[in-house]
Amino acid sequence: MMDIVEEEEEIPVKYRLRGETDWQLKKEAVMKLGKTEWAIRLKLCKQGDDHHYYSLHVALLTPGHTSRIHIKCSREGEANSDWQQEYTFGEVQSIIVNPCLMKIVENRDKVTFVVELKLLTDHEKSVFEWPKEISFPNADYGLLVGDKKLMVDSAYLKRRAPLLGYMFEDEEKKEYNVENVQFEDLVDAFGIFQHRWELPADRLLHLIPIARKLGFDIWGKSLNREFSQLVYRAEPLKIVPKDNEEPIKFQFNTTLKWLVEDIETIGSSTIPDNQNLMVTWEEESRNCIIYTYTQNVVGQKYLSLGFQMSRPSTSAEPADEEVNVTDDDEVAHSEYSDDTRTKYFDIDIHVINEKGERLISDKIRRIRDDEYTVVGSPVFALFDDVVRHAQDGKVQFEINWIENHDVEEGDDDEETMECVQKENDESAREIQKIKMPGVTNGEIQCQGKVLKINKEYLSQHSEYFSGIFSKRFKEGQQDCINLPVEQLDTLKSALDLVYNRRLVLTDVEISRILDFADRTCFKTLIDGLQVQLWSSKSMDVNDKKWLAEQFMLTDLEIKCTMEQNEELLRVARASRKRTRPADFQDESPDAPPAPNPGRVFQVLENAQASNEQASQS
Repeated sequence: MMDIVEEEEEIPVKYRLRGETDWQLKKEAVMKLGKTEWAIRLKLCKQGDDHHYYSLHVALLTPGHTSRIHIKCSREGEANSDWQQEYTFGEVQSIIVNPCLMKIVENRDKVTFVVELKLLTDHEKSVFEWPKEISFPNADYGLLVGDKKLMVDSAYLKRRAPLLGYMFEDEEKKEYNVENVQFEDLVDAFGIFQHRWELPADRLLHLIPIARKLGFDIWGKSLNREFSQLVYRAEPLKIVPKDNEEPIKFQFNTTLKWLVEDIETIGSSTIPDNQNLMVTWEEESRNCIIYTYTQNVVGQKYLSLGFQMSRPSTSAEPADEEVNVTDDDEVAHSEYSDDTRTKYFDIDIHVINEKGERLISDKIRRIRDDEYTVVGSPVFALFDDVVRHAQDGKVQFEINWIENHDVEEGDDDEETMECVQKENDESAREIQKIKMPGVTNGEIQCQGKVLKINKEYLSQHSEYFSGIFSKRFKEGQQDCINLPVEQLDTLKSALDLVYNRRLVLTDVEISRILDFADRTCFKTLIDGLQVQLWSSKSMDVNDKKWLAEQFMLTDLEIKCTMEQNEELLRVARASRKRTRPADFQDESPDAPPAPNPGRVFQVLENAQASNEQASQS
């Protein structure tokens, strides 16, 4: 029955590609049209209980091109096409998704689709020019911004984002005037929602409040949450206040009190004004954004916290793009501190009442003071527990940044470790416990240490932990599970990433964590590491492709293959030998043969005889 169809389930499909590739039977097809490469992907998607569709994705893989193609998709043996459209690809608009290619009414049957692409125009290294009208697949409704129009599928949007229903009430004109929004912002917001366009972080942060204002209630979910995606970005970001925003001044080793209003209205987004706060250290030019949002973890609703911090570089020379930290002996004189040692700090978070009594407490420990830092407490507390302590819908937070100058990397922080005596141990040796942020209800033992974790949170991100924590296994009935074959450093780094902590990793560390994530089915972790691997400047493209093949990282493998092909072309062009001009040949050409007078006269006599015969006739 249709209720067993999983969301985004892939199916076999046959493609007819008009180009160098012809009739392939595979889930994803890659082809070349002119100087551009294209990928086509078909998926089976669940859009609610009673809506199951085949969706088609068409992507331009070659950067720096503005290309217009004609797309035609039809079922094999059918005369009429299911989808036929022209579309211009360029810059971030490198993919288009038809989420409702064909609705599945009865039991699922395998369907063979014939997809034809035809390249209409292609311009290399040209600036993408926005047309006055852009049409998304199956468009039947126009969103107007001045004299420009975005055509969208109203039925799909009302089904996926119900809060957008106000835009589609005029069934006669089928148009809606969108006010106080730029046309480019409108297109990008809908493009991210429907086509999963990848935009730079600064552009993304600009669009999120616009999308929320329009009514994208699940836009954050579609982007894997706007805060957690910052964890895997390789390049540092500079945090600056918005227009007319006055950040709260703050400094280390002091107490910040933040009153969050309308606590019951907090949702999965981090953008509403009552859900984030910006603080600044004026003398250090250091800024920090504090985020609050909610998320459902295996049926439990949690309040989550995030911290995104940036500060100027303290290095005398520009930092390497790959590793944005400096060693102790290379740090120049800091403009905000005379202490040049590697610094760490903790963040203490408390929910307090009117008397200042701490009701809920948490600590994020051993945060390295990098130029760009992202940390979080994704399961800070159960949302109902926080709401229960609210006064008139308001909750008071107390936050402290505690600086630790004397803690060097590799040392054990006494406050980080809890020493307990293991029961029934003859040697009575002490086991150190490392607590992950937020609510904990389980333990993982590895190499003589114990990590205190949240079982439901790990189960949501990992199929392996979902199974091992279930009651079907013996480990699921134990308070502490043992992972004897894992390395503690790798396990701890993997959990830090899952708990929304940005780490500056070496290529070896990325490889080890990727291996762990592959064995434990950490899909979100694998996706994030794939982004980090591609942005790595120190790892060779051949090594990246080898890892992509080993762990079946399709997107990374395609990008590496394209990069290798480009490199081969560059080498071929550079080494191509051209024919040397005659003036520069090493040996002079041979002399022409000497004339033969007898043969010439004979030819002339024959020619005269032929002319006489022709004149007589």
